[in-house]
Amino acid sequence: MRKLISTWWSNKSNVKFVLAPALLIICNLFLFGPATIYSGNISEFNISLIDILKYYAVPGMIMLLIFLGISIALSKKYLSLYVALFFAVGVLLWLQGNILVWKYGLLDGQGIDWSQNVWRGWIDGGLWIVLLVLACVFSRRVSKIAGLACVVLLSLQLVTLSYSAIHKPEIWKEKKLPALVSAPKEFFEFSSRKNVIHIMLDAFQSDLFEEIIATDPSYYKSGMDGFTFFREATGAFATTYMSVPATFSGKYYRNHVPMKEFVKRTLNGKTIVNTLYDNGYDVDLVHIASMYAQGLYSNIYFIPMAYGEDKRQDEKANSALMMDLVLFRLTPHFIKKLIYNNQLWMIQSLFGSQKGSGFIQLSHKAFLKDLMANMDVKRQKPVYKFIHLVTTHPPNIMNEDCEFSGKVLPYTREYFLIQDKCALNDIIGFLDRLKSLGIYDTSLIILQADTGVGLPVKKMRNYGPQIKGRCPPNLIGNALPLLVIKPPYSKGPLKISNAQVMLTDIPATISSVLALNDDFPGDSVFQVNPDENRERSYYHYKWRHEHWQAEYLPILHEYLIKGSVFDGDSWSIGLRYLQPSLHGSFLTRKIGFGTPSASEFLLDGWSADEKDSKEGLTFNWALGNSASIFLSLPKDEVVVLTANVKTLKFVKPQRVTIKVDGKEIGMWEIGSAWKWEKHSIVIEPDEHRPDVSVVDFVFSEYYEPDERVKRPLAVLFESITLNKAGLKR
Repeated sequence: MRKLISTWWSNKSNVKFVLAPALLIICNLFLFGPATIYSGNISEFNISLIDILKYYAVPGMIMLLIFLGISIALSKKYLSLYVALFFAVGVLLWLQGNILVWKYGLLDGQGIDWSQNVWRGWIDGGLWIVLLVLACVFSRRVSKIAGLACVVLLSLQLVTLSYSAIHKPEIWKEKKLPALVSAPKEFFEFSSRKNVIHIMLDAFQSDLFEEIIATDPSYYKSGMDGFTFFREATGAFATTYMSVPATFSGKYYRNHVPMKEFVKRTLNGKTIVNTLYDNGYDVDLVHIASMYAQGLYSNIYFIPMAYGEDKRQDEKANSALMMDLVLFRLTPHFIKKLIYNNQLWMIQSLFGSQKGSGFIQLSHKAFLKDLMANMDVKRQKPVYKFIHLVTTHPPNIMNEDCEFSGKVLPYTREYFLIQDKCALNDIIGFLDRLKSLGIYDTSLIILQADTGVGLPVKKMRNYGPQIKGRCPPNLIGNALPLLVIKPPYSKGPLKISNAQVMLTDIPATISSVLALNDDFPGDSVFQVNPDENRERSYYHYKWRHEHWQAEYLPILHEYLIKGSVFDGDSWSIGLRYLQPSLHGSFLTRKIGFGTPSASEFLLDGWSADEKDSKEGLTFNWALGNSASIFLSLPKDEVVVLTANVKTLKFVKPQRVTIKVDGKEIGMWEIGSAWKWEKHSIVIEPDEHRPDVSVVDFVFSEYYEPDERVKRPLAVLFESITLNKAGLKR
């Protein structure tokens, strides 16, 4: 016994060797990882970072005690191996969370295609295996430097965290929640005189609404008594970010100022919300992001993740969500799939409630149910209520009984119809409640979406290959948000209008219907002649989650719609708006396709990055009938553009027409032997050329997607090289 105690006491010195590597692991999991994610997604959490971190204190301490306790029990023979392995894991977590941060797109319900970019798994997995094996083989040497190296990494991350704390103090700002997570009583109160009820159903595509009402016309047309459905309505932007200020102001963002500055300036300027407030309305806003807490309002509310439950449950739900995101960021590619758990998320499934508390759609559904149960007519002043609900937003989680399915359902039209129908039926219930309170007839009610969800539209006309190349099906689906409006005292079954309206007409419509005599861009939707062909603009962009914190969009694409949105001939490409910092920055000698450095040059028509492991080449497929790139070209010198390409075998020869800033400069004919070929084109000088040119490649042939070929494959691009004429290539 004395010898055992003596051994234990002497081994306590082992703690000093293990402490720094153990802290590196624990701090990355429970401090640095959460802080990094929170600083880039502040609006996604309705509690503070401190509230989240306090839930990690106990597991962090337990983990530390376990790590140190095991080290005390180890003999000197195994201690170096233990320390080396801890050091390797800590370094790997740091590398994965700060260097190898792969792009998986928006985690917005569309799911992740894990069959794509498998090479990421081999890079991640290979790195983890190599470093762990090296740590074992050279454990003695590694253990000697582990402590100092861990202290350096911890110090670097502490400096970064301190910098963020100084420059982003909102990270630490307290977000107060009531003991019971429910809306303040003001949000249940309506006016006995006049109400404007404005509901935004996130990503509700208008042609899905049309399909739903066709399933039971009498029910929906009577339930929406006095409403008009504007089936031709077009959106303003591809996502919520800019759709909200466009809806309130009628103004478009064109990448000319930082996005946050534009949102702030717009919402604090001339909007229909501010106008109603100035005209004596009580303004109640239910937003999904704190960035929209701008302008004039009486009350504002953000629906929490665990609506209707107590504060502690909401904090737990947010903390579980954060830990899932941290693990997803810090683990290798193949492990991420387990963390993601087909959108059910591992930690939230283990520690969340059995009611699906990880899904904000259920919280918004609970809010609407609570609103219907408690709404009352108590105010004398007129009331404007804006309520943004995500019950129609992916992922699809509702079954045909409009209950939580217990899992994420496929991202298909069938399941969107189910989820949207459930949400619409809830809205019908809300409208019935307004009728029972006697305030339905006198109210102006607007039901709209911010965007469509991006599903292909079934009823397109003249939608041939040329149109598909310019305007893919998902883009047109994105541009079709729901718009249904009931003016005060409007009667009769739901009407359907073919007037070519847009979301930016909403401020002018409200002003006109309420006789506010205030001018806004656009026209009242009720004054647009259904026979009139209007030119409308829609702005599209590839959205990534980090854009919530970015200053500008990388590229903003304008699409012009001259006529019916369901006619392919109405669609054309307008201008492209670069962020200011990119003007003149597209100088290059070579674009290596399939690499991160190439992505900034790519415009429309390209696949994701791909790699041929046999040839060791990276590439991008050009999809559809055209693909485009940005390039800065000399204005006073001849330049030769050379592309390394190959194409599939088509019935006709593959001819590629090259255009620079819309002007055709030549054509290539690519052989069908499935071999890499180099083709060149001479680009003449042009003193009037813009600082950044658009080079278009137009393809005579491409495969129509079917069961065998899932994408409209045209030409494979490995590289593009630029050389001045006369130089060796």
